[in-house]
Amino acid sequence: MEVLAPASISVAYKGQSLVIHPLSIGVIPAVVRELRPVIASLREKAATTDGAFDVEVTPELIMDLVVDYSEPLFIATALCSGQPVDLIRSGDPAEFIELAMAVGRVNSDFFLRRIVPLLGDLKGEFSKAARPPGDGQTPSSF
Repeated sequence: MEVLAPASISVAYKGQSLVIHPLSIGVIPAVVRELRPVIASLREKAATTDGAFDVEVTPELIMDLVVDYSEPLFIATALCSGQPVDLIRSGDPAEFIELAMAVGRVNSDFFLRRIVPLLGDLKGEFSKAARPPGDGQTPSSF
């Protein structure tokens, strides 16, 4: 059986070439802790009238989030990129956006399967599709 190597992306940041890899298990708890206020904000902004979750990550959204949540975003991006937070803070805005988008692309499976469910209020179809068969409450677990 062939095992596929995880994808990585190189991003120019502050004159360096940073290679963004999928998150390691040891980094995930700290990243989730840092992103909690961002997740809460997205929950409020992205809720639609029918209770669904609808958000598209764009450079504009990232800059909006930087305005309100710069420190958690800088720390989470530092954790995800394996770089010191001071390096992330001192970057150019355009470079930061590219770096944040690269982190999101490389780790999209993690963010979509683990972070998006934290947003709650997802359409029932999405919730059912995201759960493996047999996962969830049964009459005996009430």
